[in-house]
Amino acid sequence: MQVQNLSDVEEIKKVFESDYADAMRLRNPDVYTQMYTQDAVWMPPNDTNRCGAANIKLGFMNQIADKYIDPKFTAEEIRVIGDLGYVIGFSIAQITPIAGGPTKTVRFHALWIMKRQNGKWKIDRQIWNNKP
Repeated sequence: MQVQNLSDVEEIKKVFESDYADAMRLRNPDVYTQMYTQDAVWMPPNDTNRCGAANIKLGFMNQIADKYIDPKFTAEEIRVIGDLGYVIGFSIAQITPIAGGPTKTVRFHALWIMKRQNGKWKIDRQIWNNKP
């Protein structure tokens, strides 16, 4: 069994804190979906769970249809064992309606299970909830 090494932790941290936030801001469903394994599970708060990259793509398209999302993610804990890992962290996102209106700040806490595929860390299970 491979033990956690710093480069794996740093790669997962980059996916969580940088790559994912960039994909959200870019609003491109194809770029967003490439971050997931093909059989990933997406479990957002107050919405339908999605299984598989194609369904996650639809969920993302619905999520961004009427708003701009500008998140900032911070990883609090990352662990890696072999080709699996997890990250726990939080996000503070600025959400602005496309049609205009005030921007609101939303806070989330997240648990992602990551899987290494072809040398890249991808999101395999993603669970997040609203925080006051």
